[in-house]
Amino acid sequence: MSAVLECPICLRWIDWDGTPPVVFGPDDRPEVLRKDPREDDVAWRTRLQTAYRPCSGVGSPDSHYLPYDYADYKAVIIGVFGESRSGKSHLVAAMISRLCANDAALRRLGLTVEPLDLRTHQQYMSRTVEPFIRGRRRLDPTQPLPVVFTDALKVTNRDGDAFAVSFFDVAGEQLERSDPEVRFFGSVNALLFVIDPDSIPGLTQPAATAIGDSTFEEALKRLGGRPAPGREFLHLPAALVVAKADLLRYSFDLVGEWMSRSGPAEETDLSTAEQESEDVYAFLVERRAEPWLRPAEKCYRSTLHFASATNVSATESTYGDGFGQRRVLKPLLALFAMAGVLNDELMRPVEGGEDAT
Repeated sequence: MSAVLECPICLRWIDWDGTPPVVFGPDDRPEVLRKDPREDDVAWRTRLQTAYRPCSGVGSPDSHYLPYDYADYKAVIIGVFGESRSGKSHLVAAMISRLCANDAALRRLGLTVEPLDLRTHQQYMSRTVEPFIRGRRRLDPTQPLPVVFTDALKVTNRDGDAFAVSFFDVAGEQLERSDPEVRFFGSVNALLFVIDPDSIPGLTQPAATAIGDSTFEEALKRLGGRPAPGREFLHLPAALVVAKADLLRYSFDLVGEWMSRSGPAEETDLSTAEQESEDVYAFLVERRAEPWLRPAEKCYRSTLHFASATNVSATESTYGDGFGQRRVLKPLLALFAMAGVLNDELMRPVEGGEDAT
């Protein structure tokens, strides 16, 4: 275990071994967890499973709390970027719901997923995932709140390597105005860019006039400030997702072809990621959407995808018949492969596989 760890939220250094564990009481206030001299080691370790370590003093208003065993795992910190109307919160909720299913397709990849921070995970599932996936309710836009993990999961691969995978889904307004409280750029090591087709002229509404996504530009600017002497590209993997692709599938044959290829087997088959990336890239270039492709050109490695978190448009605040998730897991798995959670050989195209598209 590391003696010193950087808080991924505020980038302050933590004396990890010297920081006492804390728990949250019924009033949601942190308090130091102390070992009862009468309890054995098994009971103590059980209590530590729900403990945290603060990055500052216990109860400090500017302190953040990391899972007690956070330093035991390699951190994969995913920054999610996109305008407030891009549907990124819906996409992240769909991804996490799908990932936490731990179904046969994921097991074939050798992945198992557990909550890393049980408290945060339960809150996220009850407040966001369950109302959206099961209740079919449209989510409210992400609010400009203090930046913390959206969710944190422990992902273990076939080799037994465990990763602390955390998501930062920050309100678009906070990124657009260069909010100084958004500090996680110094710790993020994987990027997810959510492209809103409604913002690209000629895709869903001819009147659209936006030129690029300002949150993409802000993210690239802030990430570009990280020291990387002699590097032409950001040494960070990125997945770019054309979200709400259900709006495009009947107007564009290429999108329809990819959206028709769904289901667990396809979503976990990363051998088609290269072909899909080429198709998405060409699709956007043909429609003069190069500004939205800046992250793919700036990052040393990237993939591009079509996906839909709902498969249908909402009627008022709910989704009706046809509601479902399409191709939401593949972008995340591609990011895992590029970040070392999965073997990147899984992304090697199968010979003759291009004919399937």
